[in-house]
Amino acid sequence: MQTKNANPPIRLTGRHVTISGAIKEYFERKVACLHLDYPRIVEVHGILNIEKYRHTAEVILRCSNHITIKASSESDDMYASIDQVADRIARKMRKFHTRLMRNGLARRHSVRTGPSELRGLYC
Repeated sequence: MQTKNANPPIRLTGRHVTISGAIKEYFERKVACLHLDYPRIVEVHGILNIEKYRHTAEVILRCSNHITIKASSESDDMYASIDQVADRIARKMRKFHTRLMRNGLARRHSVRTGPSELRGLYC
């Protein structure tokens, strides 16, 4: 596992809300473990928004190779929104990482063997 970028820079923006130290620390703690699934994260940008009875949390990950992964969540509690968005972004990262691995595996096999032999593996 690559641990070179274990602590990517985290930017936190608040819209219609002042970011307290507790919310900032909670967000950083939730996002800190994301490098375990996809270790090449360049930057994490979090946007917290409060409207009437609506707390929205959004995370934008900028990864290497010009990859951007976005997720957002909305609930009536800011901490619940941060929990949900952390789960969603981790799920999206695992899905994307699996897709990269599967496509890399398919390309390696297509070079060694013919495409007719691959039809039975992935269909």
